[in-house]
Amino acid sequence: MARTNAGRATFFDPRPDEYRSSAPDCGTLGDPAQTGDAVAGKLSEATIEEVQRANDIVEVVSSYLPLKRSGKDYKACCPFHQEKTPSFYVSPSKQIFKCFGCGKGGSVFQFVMARESITFPEAVRMLAERAGVRIEEEQTRGGDADGGIDRSRVFKATAWAARLFERLLADDTVGRPGREYLTRRGFTAETIERFHLGFVPDAWDTLVRAAARRSIDIALLEAAGLAIPRNQGPGHYDRFRNRAMFPIYDALNRPIAFGGRTLGDDPAKYLNSPDTMIFNKSFNLYGLTAARDAMTAARRAIVVEGYTDCLMAQQVGLANVVATLGTSLTAGHVRLLKRYVDEVVLIFDGDLAGQNAADRALAVFLAEELGVRIVTLPDNLDPCDFLAQGRKDEFLALVDASPDAMEYKWRLVRQQFAASDTVAGRRRAVEAMLETIAAQPAWSQGGDPLRRDLVLARMAQVLGVAEQSLRERLTALSRRAAGQARQYEQTDEPPADSPTDRGISADLRSRAERLILQVLMAWPERIAATAERWPPERMLAAAHQTLYGKLVELDRRLQDEGLPVLWGHLQDEAVARLASDLAGDVPDAGPDREKLTTMLEDALATLNRLDERDELAKVRSQISAGENEEERREALRRLQQLRQDRHGFLPPGMTAKQ
Repeated sequence: MARTNAGRATFFDPRPDEYRSSAPDCGTLGDPAQTGDAVAGKLSEATIEEVQRANDIVEVVSSYLPLKRSGKDYKACCPFHQEKTPSFYVSPSKQIFKCFGCGKGGSVFQFVMARESITFPEAVRMLAERAGVRIEEEQTRGGDADGGIDRSRVFKATAWAARLFERLLADDTVGRPGREYLTRRGFTAETIERFHLGFVPDAWDTLVRAAARRSIDIALLEAAGLAIPRNQGPGHYDRFRNRAMFPIYDALNRPIAFGGRTLGDDPAKYLNSPDTMIFNKSFNLYGLTAARDAMTAARRAIVVEGYTDCLMAQQVGLANVVATLGTSLTAGHVRLLKRYVDEVVLIFDGDLAGQNAADRALAVFLAEELGVRIVTLPDNLDPCDFLAQGRKDEFLALVDASPDAMEYKWRLVRQQFAASDTVAGRRRAVEAMLETIAAQPAWSQGGDPLRRDLVLARMAQVLGVAEQSLRERLTALSRRAAGQARQYEQTDEPPADSPTDRGISADLRSRAERLILQVLMAWPERIAATAERWPPERMLAAAHQTLYGKLVELDRRLQDEGLPVLWGHLQDEAVARLASDLAGDVPDAGPDREKLTTMLEDALATLNRLDERDELAKVRSQISAGENEEERREALRRLQQLRQDRHGFLPPGMTAKQ
């Protein structure tokens, strides 16, 4: 489709092929899982054309790299590949760019998409903001589910809140606790200003009252995860109170959420915004806009766990550092990082943290065309404190010498076997390592054959085992795991027990227990009924038991006063940390509880199924170990009973369907 642009020569349709259509709009933003951005809306062709007219490609490209006049065009060294002789040209008459070295080319939109690693709609919005062009959203995704709330207004409300928090921190009197905390952690005034850090005082309605004075709809703050409706009576209260505030920005440098660090005795040391229509913690990274250029240049991203870790790294000159948002590295994070880097270095602040994250990192290593390395800092220090001690060079040395996820996991496995230097000990270690790998969906579910071959080669190198032997053993383990899954799906019979099976069961149980706790924290009205069906003592993890017991104990008060009443009753640090982690993931109950009901029932069903497996496995063990015929017959009768009556040991109220 040709268009005329303010007297210039005609030029081609600027949209990528997948966005071209005969329809009157160009499509919508992709799913957050694909784009890392939760914004959606339709862009008309008229809007696209207006944005393109308002952004001269020479001016836009010149803001990224120096251009030199070459006849009627401009040239430069290509920003998308390494070259010494310029082969990158920009045509002001055609309003296009072309690199004759790497082949990249297109309109101003394609240039920004490639340079910023963003989608077409994101590029349109970025250029619209640059030129001051107003974009009217024709429609927002999920409008019915969100009560018709306009996402653009939620963005504005979040931006207003970020400015308010920043002003509160700067206030000589009100902001003193926040400034004292940030100064104590070693942050300079420049860092505080650069990252727009803020503060909210110890009051229940600072933000709510400020919004009322500005006639800001409270529904927008609720949609942004900043205000929570009271359980009893009308009104709302602030989610964040007495906290240093860390605004989280998306790829377009818009504030979309917050992290808050308590400055009091709240057991929830860090509190994060919940997932909203504009924010999903699994698809966003803290500090991305600050680190993007450095990551692209280095082709490496250093990923830390906390806001302060990221800020201190940036402050000491480590510009390619980002942080996850209260969660482990997810597939969404990986897709986002792959836009910029070939390698990710994960930093953990202790041996235990590294051990717990090793399998997740290994899963990423197996599944993605992305190098994954792991660093565990000495002295149990977090990166913020480590770098604040002036140990930047030591930090970089650890990063450069860090093992990849495969080798890191192997070291952990070998440590579990005291006799690993013997043939028998080494064999046990290798077998345990292979069972771990076979249990990863990235391996067991196939994938790119070339990628699998490369992983096998690396595995053989790390383990010191012939590649063909590894291939055969992994194939056998993967088939066994797949066969066991099919057997259980078809018969509900538990497969033969193994270290892999036990690991999978433990992970499923832990996730189910956490999900129950999350639902009950969001919906305390279901605590009593759930406790009857699944009492706290049936939780396997001690911290889960303790937290569940507190929820049962505070049942009525939680319904009347809300979740904050819980914090003053958590004395154990591990339990308080668990509650804090879960609080950031508590789903929005909303007016329709169907989703929460489904989540709760699914979790309870999982726990019952796992208990049933354990019971059946126990009976089978009794059959095998029966010292006399009578014991064996009794165990066989028990097994038959369990097979005939699948409800035999389900809690009251549960059914086979559940």
